[in-house]
Amino acid sequence: MDGARAAGASAVPRRPLTAFRASRRGRVWWAAAALEEALREAQRAYPSETGGLLLGWSGQPGMVFISQVIGPGPGASHRATAFSPDAAWQEEQLAYAYELAGRRLQYLGDWHTHPRGTTRLSRTDRATLRHIAEHPDARAERPVMAVLAGGPLWQISVRQQVHGRGGPRPLILEVWKSPSD
Repeated sequence: MDGARAAGASAVPRRPLTAFRASRRGRVWWAAAALEEALREAQRAYPSETGGLLLGWSGQPGMVFISQVIGPGPGASHRATAFSPDAAWQEEQLAYAYELAGRRLQYLGDWHTHPRGTTRLSRTDRATLRHIAEHPDARAERPVMAVLAGGPLWQISVRQQVHGRGGPRPLILEVWKSPSD
């Protein structure tokens, strides 16, 4: 018996990343702590809209890992059907998170709420996804958008914009416990 097992640690088989190949529809794995943070912010702002940034990794279309969220910021304005983030604050938080992660974190896209609404993307949401995809400084060729709808019980939908393939594609959401949880 090796030292780790003798010390009481259970053997966990390691699955290669290829085992997580995206299905035809695609998947998003959202860290539980990050999702809980977004849900807390959604509850705080309810019945007004709120949102923020999604951070993590995405190596290919339909395979997204969300490890962190950044909220709207202290200077954000919230209304029933729209919100304006504190962009300067968000940029500072994004730079800090990027450095803290050893520059191995990506900006993936945005998340926001539709209080008392549906997870359906609005025309503005679709335009925002296209703008992110086309904006070189965003470095997000295939951005994602998460919508938390309803409240106080929330429905969650995540979609990814993929070039040359029509509108944003829905992703299957899976929640994962990250090592930092």
